[in-house]
Amino acid sequence: MTKTRDNHYVPQWHQKGFIDERDNQLCHLTRRIIDLKNGQTKVVNSKKWYTSTQQFYKKDLYSTFFGTKINDDIEQKLFGPIDDNGSKAIRAFLTDDQSQWHHNFQDLFTYLDAQKLRTPKGLDWIQTKYLELTQLQLMTEMQSLRSIHCTFWAEGVRELVSAENSDVKFIVSDHPVTIYNHACPPDSELCRYPNDPDIALKGSQTIFPLDKNRCLILTNLEYAQDPENSNPLEQRANATRLRHSMVSTIEFIKTRKLTVAEVTQINHVIKSRSQVSVAAGKEDWLYPENDVTCEWGDLRHVLLPPKNEINSYTDMYAKFEDGSIHYQDAYGRTAPQNQYLNKYTDEAKLGVNDPCGCGSGSGKKYKKCCRTVSSALRTTWDVASIRERNLAFCKCIRDKLGLDRGKTWLDVRRELSDVQISEIYGFYSVLWPLDTDIYSLLPKSDGKFRGLYTGSLDVRTISKLALPMASVFDEFLIETPITNPNNVKPEFSPVKSPSKYKYQALKDFMFMLELEPFIGLGLVNLIPDPSEFDLELMRNMMDMARDRSSSGKYLCEQDRKLHFHMMIEDFLNSISMMPKDAKIRMLMHQFEMDEKVAGETIDVLELNAEASPLMMLQKVNFGEGGQFYQLRMGPNYEMTMLIAQVTGSVVVTDSGSRWQEMILAQHRNQGIVTYPWSETVCQLNTLPIDYQLLKTLRKSHGYFATARDLLKSSDRLVLNDNRNEAQLARLSAQISNFVCEIGKGEEPSVMSNLKILSPDGGFHDAMVQRLLAKSNCPKYDNKVRSVYGVGIPD
Repeated sequence: MTKTRDNHYVPQWHQKGFIDERDNQLCHLTRRIIDLKNGQTKVVNSKKWYTSTQQFYKKDLYSTFFGTKINDDIEQKLFGPIDDNGSKAIRAFLTDDQSQWHHNFQDLFTYLDAQKLRTPKGLDWIQTKYLELTQLQLMTEMQSLRSIHCTFWAEGVRELVSAENSDVKFIVSDHPVTIYNHACPPDSELCRYPNDPDIALKGSQTIFPLDKNRCLILTNLEYAQDPENSNPLEQRANATRLRHSMVSTIEFIKTRKLTVAEVTQINHVIKSRSQVSVAAGKEDWLYPENDVTCEWGDLRHVLLPPKNEINSYTDMYAKFEDGSIHYQDAYGRTAPQNQYLNKYTDEAKLGVNDPCGCGSGSGKKYKKCCRTVSSALRTTWDVASIRERNLAFCKCIRDKLGLDRGKTWLDVRRELSDVQISEIYGFYSVLWPLDTDIYSLLPKSDGKFRGLYTGSLDVRTISKLALPMASVFDEFLIETPITNPNNVKPEFSPVKSPSKYKYQALKDFMFMLELEPFIGLGLVNLIPDPSEFDLELMRNMMDMARDRSSSGKYLCEQDRKLHFHMMIEDFLNSISMMPKDAKIRMLMHQFEMDEKVAGETIDVLELNAEASPLMMLQKVNFGEGGQFYQLRMGPNYEMTMLIAQVTGSVVVTDSGSRWQEMILAQHRNQGIVTYPWSETVCQLNTLPIDYQLLKTLRKSHGYFATARDLLKSSDRLVLNDNRNEAQLARLSAQISNFVCEIGKGEEPSVMSNLKILSPDGGFHDAMVQRLLAKSNCPKYDNKVRSVYGVGIPD
């Protein structure tokens, strides 16, 4: 069977819709850059008439190869059906028949999204999202990403404009889905090849000519409603890409018939954002720049939909046969907005010596915190920060449990009620609604020496190594272990089924209160899992984790023993108030103890009941469903990689299992890992642990400050890919001197072994890169640069 190797990235049937002067040809204008002998370059434009079979194709653009065998399944089995359905959809939207619009609505946007990514420019954009991809991997990633814009387009203001009254018609480019943002001229950073301004930005508009006489323009609702006061470079509301949404399939504005000047302006945008070529039914239409006199930003006026046509976008309710009601606002949010999370800080009125408005808890004045930081590297000031939400949650815990009114932790263990549990977790769900824009709240990759902890998230272990490591970094991130009730079924929810959470609530509340002072002083940033606010991300992450851990084996015996010990402890703590004979029977059943050993164990348990802060001093319901216990080691591997790349963090772990997982993610060049900085950084193999931080809430000096400076200097070299031999030698000597000094033991301190991995090319995982590309995170690192292992067994 003949293989299709000439892959048209603009389908031939679509090109034919722009034919005008000649029966079966379009006039193509192609830009080429020629290298001159003097080292300079010259731009040459060539113009020629071609049929639809002769242009807008590239040989083997979608072909995959297995040895000498060529596979054209992408062309035949992927784009074949997409183009067939897309052709029908385009024809439907060239009519004014709303019933056809409805039946072809989904196919239209499926085709649009595929068209945006299938061009050479689109495929080059995909390549930039990954460290490296083979042709087969590129085709795989294209398929996984080809619907990341559909929801935004469907929720936007949709307009069909006509050129039927204009002597100039629409042109088509080699990248037909054009993105325009009036704040991003073609020479701006966001438009640097192969990038387009992100569709999630409020001011980004999508232009797609259906044929020479009709063009589809898609505009984000916020910008369409208030173009003068909307920040065009700010993300739209509810910028999560892959989610379900309820929209009207026939809401298209189609009242505008454009003039020659207006069509010419749109053609100018299309040509400016093409890769190298455009085509038109007449040669004269190929030079719109000759007739456009306005600035790039002023072109926005021709693209804005009529203001009086967009008033129908409002909240929606749908009632189903079972009586349930689905609510959705105009931005796809399924719950009313909590205005209490909003805040307004007029930055213009902030004095340089005033506390900064970012809410980070750094204690820094505005002039030393965010004054000179670009908006792209700031956390948002528009809503309560992560720190402010965590402190509000801690305040709620203390208030509901009566700890601010004289109650003791002993009282809490005796009196903790279902109402208290439900109200406290309910407040947490209000603080962290499903539509939270978590990436606007997380710190950005800004060059700070930032650490992300991954390991056991338990009040019994968090102070052993994790919390003291906050002394080392400018900022230290720990994932919260709190279950968000918004993400669980009612039967598993601490709000709806609080009796099942008695023991887990005790652990969660104690964890938060233990970390509260560190959070308040900005020593620890206790962050939620980003997948809690992106259900598609959560599903993908869990599928990846399930595939990775299908063996069910612990990678580290130390971790297995730790978790097994804590599981037994949790069980014993939760059954402390049961009748003695029942406790003995449960121990005999669960752990195969004989009656004598079980009885002796219970005697010891009862003797130490009040001294153990997690032992329940009230009867716990073990009826239907039993008690919910959680042993959480987080973030997991996938989320560790994702969060570290989003925040520009070094990964810190005391888990042998996580250490082994990270080792597998090291970049390899032809299967070999190289360590350009190993002779320097690996000398620092012992680290003083700053346990004084737990008492004083201040970073200690002496050895601790020296270790902090050396680690920061080492990280700076890796961050900047600095391999200067003189600088490496100088730092190596400093580390060697430090290791000798701490070896003498002149300053009393607790030491732990330290392992540092900083491979050439860092750590990366193609599956995690896919998660990032699908997310609404506007900017992230393409790798994790280093992993620090603290107390990891050899």
